Amino acid sequence: MKTPASTPASRRARFPTIFERFSTQFGTAASNPALKAERATNYELGVSRNFGALNIEGALFYSDIQDAIVSVRPAGFPANSSQRQNLGDAEYYGAEIALTARLAPSFSIGANYTYIHRDFEVTGAAPGTVVPVFALTGVPAHKAFLYAEWKPLAGLRVLPSIDIASDRTTSTTAATPVYYRTGSYVQANLRIDYAVTETIEIGLGARNLFDDYYILTDGFPEPGRSFFLSARAKF
Repeated sequence: MKTPASTPASRRARFPTIFERFSTQFGTAASNPALKAERATNYELGVSRNFGALNIEGALFYSDIQDAIVSVRPAGFPANSSQRQNLGDAEYYGAEIALTARLAPSFSIGANYTYIHRDFEVTGAAPGTVVPVFALTGVPAHKAFLYAEWKPLAGLRVLPSIDIASDRTTSTTAATPVYYRTGSYVQANLRIDYAVTETIEIGLGARNLFDDYYILTDGFPEPGRSFFLSARAKF
């Protein structure tokens, strides 16, 4: 079975909110009534195909962003104060692929991978704006997820998974921000669900099984090993 490729395109605008234009955030920011809308042109080419028990889906994507709204510290501003400005233009592009395979009636596996690259060009900073260092933050270049689903008994489902991400950029909150890479991580998880009846299901599991230490944002370590119980009823 073959699914035709799709090639959607879109043009979108994100208008600044009243908060972004006028709020002084209790004296830590300056208003900017002239803030313009941030506009993005997006393209995506996607395809999906089945090879028996194997299903493959993939996509290529590209985004061109103009007049990106960024919080900066203009010249003469006190430390830790800012103003939102249309700082420049950006390009995002990448690809993603997902595979699922049913190896047996009670066992299947799957994986997906995403690559994303981002560039930013400062073109619209107001005169006197201080942008000593500027970097895009929060998004890893590589991200993958692998999982298996096993149903050894009627009503019982076992779901092990692995979440993988490369390092990403974050910054300190000092008066002059320092940008650094957070480091990559591999996180193992496990969930077990059991359907007690057709309408009641209970579950238990663990996240970050190996208790790895990692951070996504400066100053905020992610949770270590944790366990959970859940119950769900259908009416």
